[in-house]
Amino acid sequence: MASNTGRISISVPPDKQAKLDAIAANADRSRSYIVNEAIDYYLDLYEWQTRRIEERLERAQSGEAEWIPHDEVFDRLEAKIKDRIGREKS
Repeated sequence: MASNTGRISISVPPDKQAKLDAIAANADRSRSYIVNEAIDYYLDLYEWQTRRIEERLERAQSGEAEWIPHDEVFDRLEAKIKDRIGREKS
């Protein structure tokens, strides 16, 4: 019977391998299972990011996008950060 999986060989530093082994032991799973879960997560994230970038590029090229000057973007971000810090202190 043919296998539905392929093989990939990677090298990782000993500290990463130890962390993977600890996670696997804690989850009562194999190291391979944990690595596959991490790869699935990465691939999903990469797919999502790629879709978002493509959507935003299409929107920008369509003329529907609102363009905000660079300085204004940073001013808005700075105001949000100050607001958040102020809320955390209270």
